[in-house]
Amino acid sequence: MYANKHYENDIKYTMQLNRIIGRLLGVWPSMDTKSSNFKNLSRILHILTCYFLLACELIPTILYVIVIEKRPSVKLKLASSAMFTTTAVLKYSILVFTQNQIRNCLMRVRDDWQNVASPRARQFMIDKVRTARRLILLCGLFMYSAGLYFRTFVPLTKGKSINDRNITIRFLPCPSYFIYFDGQISPAYEIMFTMQFLSGFIKYTITVTICSLAALFAMHLCAQLEILMSLINDYVNESDEKKLTKRLATAVKYQTDMRTFFQLVQNTLGNTNLLEVMGCTLLVCLLGHNIITEWEDQDVIALFLYLVLLTSIGFNIFIFCFIGEQLSEEGEKLSLTVCTLAWYRLPDMNKARSLVLIIAMSNIPTKLKAGKFIDLSIKTFGDVVKTAVTYLNIIRRVME
Repeated sequence: MYANKHYENDIKYTMQLNRIIGRLLGVWPSMDTKSSNFKNLSRILHILTCYFLLACELIPTILYVIVIEKRPSVKLKLASSAMFTTTAVLKYSILVFTQNQIRNCLMRVRDDWQNVASPRARQFMIDKVRTARRLILLCGLFMYSAGLYFRTFVPLTKGKSINDRNITIRFLPCPSYFIYFDGQISPAYEIMFTMQFLSGFIKYTITVTICSLAALFAMHLCAQLEILMSLINDYVNESDEKKLTKRLATAVKYQTDMRTFFQLVQNTLGNTNLLEVMGCTLLVCLLGHNIITEWEDQDVIALFLYLVLLTSIGFNIFIFCFIGEQLSEEGEKLSLTVCTLAWYRLPDMNKARSLVLIIAMSNIPTKLKAGKFIDLSIKTFGDVVKTAVTYLNIIRRVME
């Protein structure tokens, strides 16, 4: 094995963005086996605060839809916001309860950096880390820019309005009904505006966190597949018979560890990926309906708002599908590599027979799944769009 002298800097560079985003939610696991009571208590308080802020938006919005709002079309518009918040709460809960699994995945990534096979293997891993960081930055850019526009610019540009009872109404990011106090009176309005802004920030951070973990682990797996292909080619092209057994053992261990890590990643991210795919499908459907409605009403500000949100959600699910597609392609490259090996160059047939199990394992697909039944790929992205359009047509017919 190549002694990677720069592994500490490599690990820091690999996990830097993930650590920053995860700590905003209090779900970034500590690499230490034992944490102090103060750290554990602060993490629990951090998590409870995030739940509190999410509940401060979700519950008043649901009450507003049930108690105050009577128009079906407006209820349908508010349903997208309530659904996004509900999905965010579920995804956040999964992140909280799978911290140990996330820690195990991160420790495997750390070990791989520390025990990198060669300088060329290190370069493979660095290239994939750069790709992962670009995906994380793009996801954050789209989510936070759309959220900032929705949470600040839209309600503030609406100004104030006077209802039928001659009462001045100041708009919040999400329409809300508060049972025990009037949300229009200062300082209650300013407090609730700030809390809804923070709640939105948490929701977008949850989405970016899940995307960042998927990008980190999937791109790391892609690097491991490229390293495995290099090790297998080195085994076949080895001219020194004494080194063949060692190279074979290295390739077998690498493949076994890679498959174990892949299964761990699948178990860790499967449920969040499923929520992401299903939630984005329904959100795209509802946002599409809102865009059509605002186009008919000629409300330019609201129309632009829903277009921004639709673009953000659509790009987010595309990133997930793109990550899965990249991993699947690397798995297919490995399968093609092992099936076209020049095994006849090996000194005897016993060495060639040793490749049989490696070839068999390499033909097992490496597809990242949402749950256990939806493959994340570009084809899945097309299916999400088609499904959303189908639901949109159904809603349009029902609302007519």
